Amino acid sequence: MTGNEDAPANLVVSLDRLNKWYGDHHVLRDVSLGLAHGERIVLCGPSGSGKSTLLRCVNGLERFQEGTLTVCGTTMDGKPASLTEIRRRTGMVFQHFNLFPHLSVLDNLTIGPVYARGEPEAAAIARARELLERVRLSDQAAKFPGQLSGGQRQRVAIARSLMLTPDVMLFDEPTSALDPEMIQEVLDVMEELARDGQSMIVVTHEMGFARRVADLVVFMDQGEIIEAAPPEDFFANPATDRARDFLGKISTSV
Repeated sequence: MTGNEDAPANLVVSLDRLNKWYGDHHVLRDVSLGLAHGERIVLCGPSGSGKSTLLRCVNGLERFQEGTLTVCGTTMDGKPASLTEIRRRTGMVFQHFNLFPHLSVLDNLTIGPVYARGEPEAAAIARARELLERVRLSDQAAKFPGQLSGGQRQRVAIARSLMLTPDVMLFDEPTSALDPEMIQEVLDVMEELARDGQSMIVVTHEMGFARRVADLVVFMDQGEIIEAAPPEDFFANPATDRARDFLGKISTSV
């Protein structure tokens, strides 16, 4: 298995020889990867390399045709029960926030736990206020998404995902839609989550973040995992010409 070699029973996420096609286009090619509890994996690579598709397969937003995917002991078998359980275990943060524009920040956080899981409203509100404090938005609870900056909206999206107490957080290029001055405020929250032991898979071009936070950097190209190495090895001495070329074209500053 590429990357983490622990037995599948010890893994939060386990992918074994995953393959996916869009028609004749082979998007994922025999992808194998394991995420251990408390580990942070950063997926990087050129656009169109399959990173986001892989992430979306993990929580069932995309279906794969071959291979095995297991999240917290539940194997994705195409049945509603496994899909529901895997989505219960994963939190997803998207590039474009996906907040409900007609709901306040506080209501965006509480609607899932209250209406989908039956949590008492008072308890959900109390937890939401704690999470808003954690992402440094406690003074924005009554505002609507349209009244917030992009960075603030993405931090609300992170807090909303955390409301469902996921075992693993999935971040799909969470800063790519942000103005440069807003990127660091989102990365700061993600780094805090990492320090607190949150299991994470992150698709990003922010290589400084990967240097600081990742336990494993996975480089993908044309649907394949080309390299998987700790950041100190990947950035100092990439093993393939494709990875060296990629790093030479982007900023790797801390």
